[in-house]
Amino acid sequence: MRIASTIRLAATTAIIAGSLFAAVASARPPGIMYMHRFYSDASHTTQVGFYVDRCRNGDVVASPVNGTTSPYSTQEAVGSCPGGYW
Repeated sequence: MRIASTIRLAATTAIIAGSLFAAVASARPPGIMYMHRFYSDASHTTQVGFYVDRCRNGDVVASPVNGTTSPYSTQEAVGSCPGGYW
């Protein structure tokens, strides 16, 4: 009797865990869109380029770069996709 109860409990737990996983997996958080700024050096005093992420068909995509890119950059969150701006 005790083994049957343990098996039922394990099966019920597995079903609940699977249901919770499916619910979390389907409730994907919106993608965050950023303003990307590029600078001439590590001091970040002279900006040399930038681009802003856009929302297209529910996906975050990058817009073309204005100016040039460099290894010295910053990112500032500007919105979410889908769901519009904050």
